Amino acid sequence: MRILFNVFPASSHVYPVVPLAWALQSAGHEVVMATSEAGLDPKLFTNIASAGLTAVSLGGKEELADSLAPLLAAANRPDRRTASIDPDDDNAWRTCRDMLLDLLDAHYPPEPVGGDRRPVLDTLVDFARDWRPDLVLWDPLAPTGAVAARACGAAHARLLFGMDNVGLVRANTQQELADPSSGLTDDPWMRWLEPVLERYGLDFTEETLLGQWTMDLTAARMQYPLDLRYVPVRWIPYNGGSTLPQWLHTRPERSRVVFTLGQTRRLLDGPQGGFPLREFFDSVADLDLEMVATLNSDQLATVGELPDNIRAIGYVPLNQLLPTSSAVIHHGGGGTSGACVAFQVPQLIVPIPLWDEKVIAQYISGRGAGLIADPAAIDVDSMRKDLVRLITEPSFRTGARDLYEDMLAAPAPKDVVPILERLTTEHRG
Repeated sequence: MRILFNVFPASSHVYPVVPLAWALQSAGHEVVMATSEAGLDPKLFTNIASAGLTAVSLGGKEELADSLAPLLAAANRPDRRTASIDPDDDNAWRTCRDMLLDLLDAHYPPEPVGGDRRPVLDTLVDFARDWRPDLVLWDPLAPTGAVAARACGAAHARLLFGMDNVGLVRANTQQELADPSSGLTDDPWMRWLEPVLERYGLDFTEETLLGQWTMDLTAARMQYPLDLRYVPVRWIPYNGGSTLPQWLHTRPERSRVVFTLGQTRRLLDGPQGGFPLREFFDSVADLDLEMVATLNSDQLATVGELPDNIRAIGYVPLNQLLPTSSAVIHHGGGGTSGACVAFQVPQLIVPIPLWDEKVIAQYISGRGAGLIADPAAIDVDSMRKDLVRLITEPSFRTGARDLYEDMLAAPAPKDVVPILERLTTEHRG
């Protein structure tokens, strides 16, 4: 078979799906990964190629600069809205819907941008019609994959990078449309979909938004209870390739703690006014541990000389760091949390809401595998106490092991390949 992955232009969306792409290639299938150049990740295509995959550029960098600029600027404001789902906010899904639609309008504009072309959209459809994939696996933030699949007759499915926020938003929207008292009479998704579908001579189906089925990398117990067809896939941690540093050749003499902010580093420059980095490092200086902190040059310049037990690094893949670690402090991203589960490491999560961080934090904490620190009220003393608990109390290691055993219950990528082959045969047009 020929399989086309259509991903959102960010390495954090590429890395989770690489193991499945490897499994398909190892089974003898042709695989390509298509994405636009309109993201903020300058190493995106290099990272795809370094994973041994063929990258297909959909362009859009120059054409979409003006439409993306306001969205990017708004994302960096202290009062920014996000596409996150807050379990404690019944209206969060409406804000999420607004943000998703703004993203679609900006990144995949249905109307022409210069001449009569729709950058990214037209390029993807043209490629799909020429290359003729049997299956298109598309990112929930890249629903162009469903359009391209329908335009060329391929089977298609969503490939989740985290919680199914789109599925939840769609289910709630349908409930509002069916309820006369809600006041919602027009489907908000049609603002983007109608001109796109008309462009390619297609009619609307729910599969355009939700896929013919959904590949799910998240823990089954954590996912929303939606009436959709999910195919579970085990999360395999992949964070890019690099050379193993010599200091990681041997196990540490003291407990190793990883302090990582993820690719967005929102923990430092988020709306809460910044994490008190120097104060926190000083607070753990007397503890019998080694802390490995991923910091860039600007952050190093602000903290000055570090305590002896703090090792500052630019970047080391988590799958190299975590096997010898006793705890991780992070921002709540799905990639980091998934890697911690895979290596059975307790987590102290400071959830910075972008997509599903609060849901993940509550799930990890509720299963006894970690603790939560409120990002809006950072308390260095409390974080130090929580860190000591993670390292010294055996219950957190037990909770982490339970999550790991749950993860093993999902089929590995290689075991999913026959399922994809069968579903593709059933659904290919």
